[in-house]
Amino acid sequence: MNATNYNWYVFYTRPNSEKVVYNELINRRYEAFLPLVKTLHQWKNRQKKFVSKVLFRGYVFSRTAEFEIFNILHIPKIIFCVKCGDRYSIIPDKDVKCLEQMLVLGQDIFKEPDFNKGEHVMVIKGPLTGYEGLLLKRKNKTRFGVLFDDIKQCACIDIDVTMLERI
Repeated sequence: MNATNYNWYVFYTRPNSEKVVYNELINRRYEAFLPLVKTLHQWKNRQKKFVSKVLFRGYVFSRTAEFEIFNILHIPKIIFCVKCGDRYSIIPDKDVKCLEQMLVLGQDIFKEPDFNKGEHVMVIKGPLTGYEGLLLKRKNKTRFGVLFDDIKQCACIDIDVTMLERI
């Protein structure tokens, strides 16, 4: 199979099963992506520890051929593959790469619930140069966000406005 026929698809999982599904996809030799962010958690005994949390709860990404979706849907704890109309939703490769790059930066990543008010911009400086996304303003901060419209999610990082250009 030609690698150009491979696309990123989004799979919806049972609650709190994202890591299990991700590991099963990797064990079955599928290319998978599960965005995880480190957060400081404090237990009742006041003990603090950094834990990895799933950025988009209930979703796992897999880069595969469309005919493989049927096999992936038989993996335990996967409920369905996200569709838009009667077609499986395809996530652009550049959006997944941008999110991977955002995770590598080590900055805090935020989920934005109100991303409809964003302006389309392109990053012109820094490690995210060339990526397109949304400009969002929150609490006197400028954020650059990558929109995953089919799952109604937006991942954002704080960024200096001088690093952005309107499209």
